[in-house]
Amino acid sequence: MSVTVVDNRRQAVARADNAGMLGLAAAANVLRNAVVKQFGSSYYLGGRFRSTLFVKQRTYYLTPYRAGDGWETQVGTPVIQALYWELGHQNLFTRKHERVQIWEPAALSSIGAMRAAYARVVARLMGAA
Repeated sequence: MSVTVVDNRRQAVARADNAGMLGLAAAANVLRNAVVKQFGSSYYLGGRFRSTLFVKQRTYYLTPYRAGDGWETQVGTPVIQALYWELGHQNLFTRKHERVQIWEPAALSSIGAMRAAYARVVARLMGAA
């Protein structure tokens, strides 16, 4: 009786690495969708913030990239008015400090969905049933 030993560590590490990257992309997409959905409600409804549609259309997530020991990505928008509303600003017309948070509540409310999306993608790519 002969025994053959095959070393598949490289393939397993590459597969796990790819699964982690794609899982992060799925989680980032969940967050992006949650932010876009939030922009369709609350203060922004009714045209009070004229760039709402522009922000919804320009919300993005970057393809995950390697950084340090793992993968990173960014979810954001290049529209600077969204930053002013998120952090707060002194409104020239109402003469009041105004702040409408969209990004942070969307991120906090979608933590479970992001984890589930990540786990689902990683499990599927790693061959779990």
